Amino acid sequence: MRGPFDRFLRHSTVISKTGGLGRDFSVTCESWALSDDPAVKKPRREALATRRTASDAADLARNAAKAHPTHGFHKPSGAWWGADDGAFHRFVVHPDRHYGRTVLIASGLVGLGIALLHQRNKGGGR
Repeated sequence: MRGPFDRFLRHSTVISKTGGLGRDFSVTCESWALSDDPAVKKPRREALATRRTASDAADLARNAAKAHPTHGFHKPSGAWWGADDGAFHRFVVHPDRHYGRTVLIASGLVGLGIALLHQRNKGGGR
């Protein structure tokens, strides 16, 4: 049986299979007006929490959904959802992505610094 909110839920969330352990998870709220077509209109996104454990993030998403009069969990998308008078909200738990980028940039800068230092020492010894 199809429910009235299936059109918002059938779009799968992006869940990385490389998420680490620890405080590396975030909760994002994706919201649409009930009159919106989610296939056409992108949701309004709001970060509710970052740097949480997976368990803490899941608890926060579940409690945020329960704050709405109509709420539930959509197993295929792995997201909690809630609806009120005029809006539908999907609460998504996902691994933080910015840490990997930060490590990549930092390691690149360290490598550049070592290369410049090596060049300077190599050229200055003559």
